[in-house]
Amino acid sequence: MNSHGRATNSHPHSMPAISSDLDRNPVVIFWEVTRACALKCEHCRAKAQPKRHPLELDTAESFRVMDQFTEFDTLPIVVLSGGDPFMRRDIFELAEYGIKKGLTISLSPSATALVTRDRLKRLVDIGVRRVSFSLDGANAATHDAFRGFPGTFDRTLAAFEAANDVGLSFQVNTTITRSTKPALPDIAEVVKQSGAAIWDLFFLVPTGRGLDLELMTADEHDEVYSWIMANQREWSFRAKTTLGQPYRRAMTLKRLTAGGRDLASISSDEIKAAWPGPPTNDGRGIFFISHLGEIYPSGFVPVSAGNVRKDSVVDVYRDSEVFTTIRDRSQLQGKCGVCPFNVICGGSRSRSYAMTGDMTAADPTCRFQPPGWAGQAS
Repeated sequence: MNSHGRATNSHPHSMPAISSDLDRNPVVIFWEVTRACALKCEHCRAKAQPKRHPLELDTAESFRVMDQFTEFDTLPIVVLSGGDPFMRRDIFELAEYGIKKGLTISLSPSATALVTRDRLKRLVDIGVRRVSFSLDGANAATHDAFRGFPGTFDRTLAAFEAANDVGLSFQVNTTITRSTKPALPDIAEVVKQSGAAIWDLFFLVPTGRGLDLELMTADEHDEVYSWIMANQREWSFRAKTTLGQPYRRAMTLKRLTAGGRDLASISSDEIKAAWPGPPTNDGRGIFFISHLGEIYPSGFVPVSAGNVRKDSVVDVYRDSEVFTTIRDRSQLQGKCGVCPFNVICGGSRSRSYAMTGDMTAADPTCRFQPPGWAGQAS
């Protein structure tokens, strides 16, 4: 059962431990095992291609990368993504190898003909914890237009059914843009009927093919945060945000000032205590490995700090200048640098980089004005 008492897909293993020291240990590693994908999604960061790159990390190299993941003090969750990870013939070998090493493995396949009941059952059999599927419209017309191919909406619904049938937990990912925002209530209903464990609301970063989409204004971002807060208790699934760090500010501010309390009287320790999850951000608790082995703070911050073919993943994450800079709150610029909520938020480093070229700049999509900041340039 989930927290609302509704039966959901389960997994026999307990959740992995989360380190209290995110400067040393990541919570989640996103690994783009290939850029090959049959779809042409409007928001695609990777501008995925129909064929695999000849210089992708091969099976043996990938095993060595998995070995390095186990050198962190706490074992991370590893998300095998793409492109479409099912475009790799060795994807089951990679997943099984990581699981045998004690890693928690998830996959994010594309809704193509490669998503079959048998393949999903095989993931269950080897111990994959969860898969994710994307849903960017409440009907075939809107979703298929976003994904670039007719039939993807029906394939996605079929994937939900197959995952439920084999007992594989799954989350639904929805990209939020100005065009998808009005459909969120209807998409939520589809997610409710799907049996998903989690609805992941991904706030667009204008990069890759996403440069052609309409980014919401700062006010529109806050409208979505308020909508999530107003509705999440009624949902039969858990909602979370990706690249929506200011959602933490919005929710925590609402909690701490609910009784009319003045923000100036609230300490940073109270703010930290009020947010239940790890205060992750790009390069802090999270990092990304490209199909060619480049190590980035995020797939949306393509500033390489090293390459797994020649560098230690652990050393790069802990000690490289790129990573230590992006997660150092004292390096944050503008209003993000003085915001009392930067202990749990810090703004989206990905969106700052995509929109300004500076990974330490203030998040342009956050409308919050810290005390004493009103009227200044952000």
